[in-house]
Amino acid sequence: MPLPLSDLVKHYDRPGPRYTGYPMPPVWQDGFPESELLAALERANGESAPLSIYVHLPFCHRKCAYCGCNAIMSPRYTPVEPYLQALEAEVGLWAERLPLRRQAIQLHWGGGTPTFLKSPELERAFRAVTRHFQLLPGAEVAIEVDPTFLEPDQLPTLRRLGFNRVSFGVQDLDERVQALITRGQTWGQTLGTVQQARELGFEGINLDLVYGLPGQTRGTFRRTLESTLELRPDRMAIYGFAYLPKMLPHQKSIPLETLPPPELRLELLLMATEILEANGYVAIGMDHFARPDDPLAKAVREGRLIRNFMGYAVQAGSDSLGLGPSAISNLAGVYAQNEKVLIRWERAVKEGRFAVHKGHRLSQDDLMRRWVIHHLMGSFELRWKELLERWGVDGPSLFREAIEELRAEEPYGTVRVTEEGVFVTELGKRFVRNMAMPFDAYMKRLASGTEFSRTV
Repeated sequence: MPLPLSDLVKHYDRPGPRYTGYPMPPVWQDGFPESELLAALERANGESAPLSIYVHLPFCHRKCAYCGCNAIMSPRYTPVEPYLQALEAEVGLWAERLPLRRQAIQLHWGGGTPTFLKSPELERAFRAVTRHFQLLPGAEVAIEVDPTFLEPDQLPTLRRLGFNRVSFGVQDLDERVQALITRGQTWGQTLGTVQQARELGFEGINLDLVYGLPGQTRGTFRRTLESTLELRPDRMAIYGFAYLPKMLPHQKSIPLETLPPPELRLELLLMATEILEANGYVAIGMDHFARPDDPLAKAVREGRLIRNFMGYAVQAGSDSLGLGPSAISNLAGVYAQNEKVLIRWERAVKEGRFAVHKGHRLSQDDLMRRWVIHHLMGSFELRWKELLERWGVDGPSLFREAIEELRAEEPYGTVRVTEEGVFVTELGKRFVRNMAMPFDAYMKRLASGTEFSRTV
């Protein structure tokens, strides 16, 4: 007999990493030596596999109350020029250290609002990257777009440059919710933007929704889901709102009484899952859904799904470069995060230095556990035979404590532990972060005050 939602919430609602990488930044070293990154670059230059490249464009016209991104609200356009100069300098630094490795299979622009840049500057930023790094045929070239601030010529410019995937932030279509998160995005803006992207021939159109926002109810969120499905997106992301007012002081503007309680948050997620799957979408990892013929859905079926700091992907480089303030690079077993403060990042790269703020050199154990966690979060299973073949590790022996923790979860109907491995159930997919945490060797070492978003 299924447990009441209140029991599931009580048991699983806790802070936890999203595991876009492993280990996550709270355990990384502040003041990470640039020499570690330079050594990693030397190793990476000797490899032949193509790269992934992420560009962080931090500017926004306004600060949405729900936002947790490293974004800079700028009423003026003047910060764009020094940013572009710094971006050009930073790309040059990477290119100088990777003379033998200049091909990329994935390029992703995030923010902030990348389309804060007008069309000429969008092209300049794109050329800054592609002047040094060649995008391979079939590369995924994606950008995140806010439909509320989009000029008519921007999507055509992006398509002409070679962008083939676009993610539109929707969050919620209810007017009261939009007011509470200080966004003000209308249905007309969303509809018009999606139609334009489809007419321009973007290969993938993604819509992002957020559950747990202030003012949401089952009725309002259902209407949002049904309306967005009318747009026939190729993929949909259903993210949980991360309310972290200590880390993100601007979120204090949200009245506490408007936030859905944990039980309702879980109801909203389960409802979204039910509606999307009833409309033919396939669950991808913990928060994505795709049409059955989408490359992501095919990758799940064939066990090829990739997870990195850009999210889920079908193809990605074994190493990735992060450009812009706060961007994260992953090279030859080293994580390095750029300075988050715009002026510090600009100063460093213009002086010819990598703007390393913090980082971590992964041990062999880190690499193995990262594979375990990402595999579990992508395919919802971990088979001991595959772990042994890939890493030479006896899972039942090494992960004895993790197995005990997961066996304790079996009465909740979220996971099965057998002689073959660990298998997350349909219900457990909604709590897959919780299923991954027992394999995290750092969780018990983290300070109690470490801020993660809630898993429910």
